[in-house]
Amino acid sequence: MIAREIVRSALSLRDLPNRGAHPPELLARGSRAYRQILFKPYRILYRVRASTVFIAVIADGRRDMASLLSRRLSGS
Repeated sequence: MIAREIVRSALSLRDLPNRGAHPPELLARGSRAYRQILFKPYRILYRVRASTVFIAVIADGRRDMASLLSRRLSGS
């Protein structure tokens, strides 16, 4: 089941939370606050604060991610 695999991917961040790359859409805006891991075609965007991982977005990467992230993460 896809949902189970996405959850498993997200839970794997407990061990190595800073392993994900910075999303290119956010780097283009000068933001390095978020990272991402992939479970193709899904993208899991998150940020790490202290020792806590906060999942911000789980989305199908085939979407227009620039506008989705702009709407979802503005003000973050």
